[in-house]
Parts: sequence; structure tokens; C-alpha cells
Amino acid sequence: MSEKESYRVCAVFTLKDQQSKNRFIEFCNGDNGLSVTRAAKGCQSLQMFESREDEMKLIIWQKWDSKENQEAYIKHRHEDGTFEMIGEIVACPPDINPIKEMVMKSEEEKVRDVIKDMCHKDYQVGMKHMHDDCAFVRPTGNPLNKDGWREMMTNDDVKVESNELVTINKLKVNGDMAYVCYTTHGKFSYKGTANDDIAVLTSVLQKVNGKWQVVHGQRSTGRKPSEAMPTFN
Repeated sequence: MSEKESYRVCAVFTLKDQQSKNRFIEFCNGDNGLSVTRAAKGCQSLQMFESREDEMKLIIWQKWDSKENQEAYIKHRHEDGTFEMIGEIVACPPDINPIKEMVMKSEEEKVRDVIKDMCHKDYQVGMKHMHDDCAFVRPTGNPLNKDGWREMMTNDDVKVESNELVTINKLKVNGDMAYVCYTTHGKFSYKGTANDDIAVLTSVLQKVNGKWQVVHGQRSTGRKPSEAMPTFN
């Protein structure tokens, strides 16, 4: 069974006093303690911890092949008197809960999400990722700051029909900095002139207060969708 398929349980025991804690630890180390748990059918692993904030609180993490295996083990502990003994030494009923591992996004995935937002038809979706000092260089070579970008996108002469991310060509994360080269397909009109462009863009991002922000961007001259797509090694 793979790591993701494991049935995980976190059990928290809050002991009444030091004497009760010593008794619990002695039980765990004894012949009927955690060695029995580890040998139970379906038990993959078991670890025991002590809280740094409350020395009367002990935590046991378990991994099982299945929920049924763990429940069979709990039934056995009720039958052999273990829970009756535990009831005598804990300050409150044990907190036993099934848990599952959360899938956290990598830094590369977070950067990809930013780029997807930067390609959104609604410019405001992307602007939330732009640093206040961001500079965006247009195909003419003329740069725009964040305020200039907003003014351009809200100009009545500019009408955006669609904008989509075609592919991310290169992406590199190095500490708190990242760069991305990507291709987009945008349809828009400027002063009534329709544009249907495939363009290559680059963005430099910096992680500021835990969030990735675009600090620099540049866009190539557009090409028609009927032309050969740009290629990258």
C-alpha cells in the first residue's frame, strides 16, 4: 500500500499528573504496550511524542493499512482492559482522530498559478500579483509601471475579447526569485483594429512576505495563430 493510501490516526492523551504520566509511559514500554500496537494487523508505523507546551500531554501518531485494521485494534484494547486503565490516569478522555496529509503546493506550482492569473482576460486578476514597483516592457521597448498598466487596460480604446495561457516554456525558482517564459494567445482590439496574437512573455517574480509578486515583465511582438509557434529547447 502506498503512502497516500495509509489510514492515519493522531491520539492525544492528557495525563492527570507526573505519577500518571510515568504509569502511562511504563505501560507503553511494557510487554502489553506499543509493541503490541506495532505487531497488530495492518499497523505500518507508530511514533510517540511529548508536547513542548504541556508536559502532561503525550501524542501518538499511527499509520494503518485501513480503517478496519485500526478499529479492530481499538476494539481489542477495549476488551483487554487498556482503556479502563487509561481512564484512571487521564485528565480528560483521549482525543483520537483520523487525519490525512494535506497536499501543499510547491513553489513552482505557486508561480505557475500566478502566471495563469496574469493571463486572465480580466486584468485585475493578474494585477493582484504585481509588485507596486513592477515594470512591464512593451514590444516597442517603452516600459509601463503598475499605474500605467491599469490606465492602458481601462482605456476605452482597448477591448479585450480573450486571453489564454498556451504554454509555459521555461520556469526556474531560485530562493526568493523566479523567472518564467510563457506563450499566450490573446484577442483584443485597439481603436477598433482587431488583433489575434500569439505572443511570448517573460516575467521575473520575487517572493515578498511569503507571496510571489511580479517585479518585471516583457512581451514580444505578436504573431498570427496561423504562423509557426515559437519553440524552446
